[in-house]
Amino acid sequence: MRSNTACLRFGPFQLDPSERLFLRGDREIHLASKLFDTLLFLVQNAGRLVEKEALMRSVWRETFVEESSLTHSVSVLRKLLNDGREGNRYIETVPRHGYRFVAPVELYERAIRGQADSGRQTLHSLAVLPLVSLSRGKNQDYFAHGMTEALITELAQITPLRVISRTSVMAYANARKPLPQIAKELNVEGIVEGTVLRSGRRVRVTAQLLHGPSDRHLWASSYERDLRDVLILQKELAESIANEICGQLKTPPRRERKSASRYSVGAYDAYLKGRYCWNQRTEEGLNKSIEFYRQALSKDSRYALAYAGLADSYALLGSRRLGGIVPSQAMFKAQEAAKKALGLDETLAEAHLSLAFVKFQFEWDWAGAEKEFCRAIDLSPNSATSHYRNGMYLATMSRMSEAMSELNRARELDPLSPIVLTAQGRLLHFQRRYDDAIEWHRKALAISPNFVEAHFNLGMVYEQKSMFPEAISQFGKVSRIAGTRASFWSAGLGHAYGLAGMSKQARNILKQLLEVTSPLSPISPFDIAWVYLGLGEKDAALTWMDTAFAERCTPLVYQDIEPALDPLRSDPRFQNLLQRMKLSH
Repeated sequence: MRSNTACLRFGPFQLDPSERLFLRGDREIHLASKLFDTLLFLVQNAGRLVEKEALMRSVWRETFVEESSLTHSVSVLRKLLNDGREGNRYIETVPRHGYRFVAPVELYERAIRGQADSGRQTLHSLAVLPLVSLSRGKNQDYFAHGMTEALITELAQITPLRVISRTSVMAYANARKPLPQIAKELNVEGIVEGTVLRSGRRVRVTAQLLHGPSDRHLWASSYERDLRDVLILQKELAESIANEICGQLKTPPRRERKSASRYSVGAYDAYLKGRYCWNQRTEEGLNKSIEFYRQALSKDSRYALAYAGLADSYALLGSRRLGGIVPSQAMFKAQEAAKKALGLDETLAEAHLSLAFVKFQFEWDWAGAEKEFCRAIDLSPNSATSHYRNGMYLATMSRMSEAMSELNRARELDPLSPIVLTAQGRLLHFQRRYDDAIEWHRKALAISPNFVEAHFNLGMVYEQKSMFPEAISQFGKVSRIAGTRASFWSAGLGHAYGLAGMSKQARNILKQLLEVTSPLSPISPFDIAWVYLGLGEKDAALTWMDTAFAERCTPLVYQDIEPALDPLRSDPRFQNLLQRMKLSH
C-alpha cells in the first residue's frame, strides 16, 4: 500500500491531484489532460471568481486557445458532473468575467492501493453523432461533416466493433433527443459526440464517449493540431476511443495507408467539400463534387482519397445516366480514377468498392466484381455501402441467402438508411415475397418520404400484385419528385400504364422517350424496352434490350431475377441475352 495523499471531495465526486484521478464513488471517469486541469483549477479555487484569462493562462499555457474552447470545456464538465440536474450545482458562470465553483469542497486522505476500478463498460456497438462546428464564418458545415465521416471510417476498421454508418447518424445532426432514445433507435451501446473548432491553420476536436442507454460519461478528450496533420489527429482520436471502449479491445492488424499524413491544406479542404456534395446524391451535387475533387488533385496529385472520390462520383453519374455525360464515358472515368487511387494506396477500401461497382454494373466482370467487393469488406468490415452493394451483386448471381445476409449486415450498420431499407425490399421483390417487400419500402418512406427509389420499387411490387392504380400512384409521385430528367422514372409510369390497359397514356410517354436523340441524352434503350414490355409488344422490347446490351445499360444486370421480365423468359432471344451476359443459371 502506498502512503496516503490529500484529495478533494464534492458531492459524489473525488479528485486526486497527485494520481490525476477523477472518480464518482469508486468508479474512475477518464478525462483528457486539459479537462482535468480545468476542473482541478476551479475546484481548488472553490467559492472564488476565476477569471477567464487566469483559467486559460493556467491550463493552456503553451498552446493556442480561443475563448470558445474554454466555454466548450466547461460545458463538457457540466454534463459530466450532471450540473443543474436533480438540483445539483457545481460551476456557476459569472457573465463577462469567468466562472465560480459553488459546491462545497472538502479535503480528505485516501489510501491508494493501485489503480482504481475504472468501471469500464465493454461496448460492442458505437455511433458517432455529427460533430458540432464551433468555427466562425458561414458554410463551415462541410468541415465538421467531413471530420465526422473520417472518424466513422477510422473506427469502422476495428473489427470487433459495430459502427453505425454516416447516413443513419446524420439524421441526428440537429436533433434534441435524449441519448438513451438515440441509443435505442440505433441499437448501440456507445455514443461519441463532440465539436470541431477550426481557426486559421489550426483545428481542435473535442470528443466524449458515453454509455448511451444510461447517458453515462465514460471518457472525454481534446486534440489540437495543424490543419496539415488532421489525418494524424483523426487516427489518434479513433485509437483513444477504441482503447477506452474496452481494455482488451485491440485494433486488428492491418496495413497502414500509404497516403501522406501531411498534405496541402487546400487539397484537404477541397476534398471535404467534394465529399459533402457527393453525399447529396443529386446531379448537381455529383457534378460539384467532381469539381472539388479535381481542385484537390491540382494541389496534390498523389491524393488517393480524391481519386477515390472521383471514382464514386463518376460511377453514380454513369449508373443513373445523369450529368450530361455518356454513361460509358462516366464508367470509364470511374474505373480510371479507382485504379489511380489504388496505385497510390492499395489498402484504400473506398477505391476497391468503386472498382467493384464498375465491374458489377458496367463491365459485367462477375468474378472481378466479387474479388473487389471482398477486398473492400476485408479492409473496412463496417462499411454498410460495401455490404449493401455486395448483397445486390450476390442477388444478381442468384445467391439469395448470401445476399440477404449481406443486406441484414448493412441494415445493422446503417439502420436509418432509406437506401439499405429499399434494397432489402428489392431483394424480397426478387424472391417474389411481395407483401414483405411492400413493408420494407414503406419503412424506407417513413424515414425519407421523398426517396424516389422506394416509391419506384413500391410501384413495381404493386404491378406484380396487379394493383395498377396503386402502382400508377407511386410512379406519379416519382415523376413529381424527380421530374423527367432521369428517363427511367418516366419509363416506370409508362410500363404501369401499359399493364393497366391505358395504352394511350403509355404511348404518349413512349413517344416522348423516342423523340430524344442527343448523344448526351439520359434516355436509355432499356427504358424504351420497359415501356414496350408494359404494352405487351415483346418483339420491340427485345429489340431495344439488344441495344441496351450494346450500351451496357445497368438495369440489365438484374434481368435473370426481375419478376417483371417473366413474360420474356421463354423467348430464345431473351435466353441468348442472358447467356451473352453469363447470367444464365
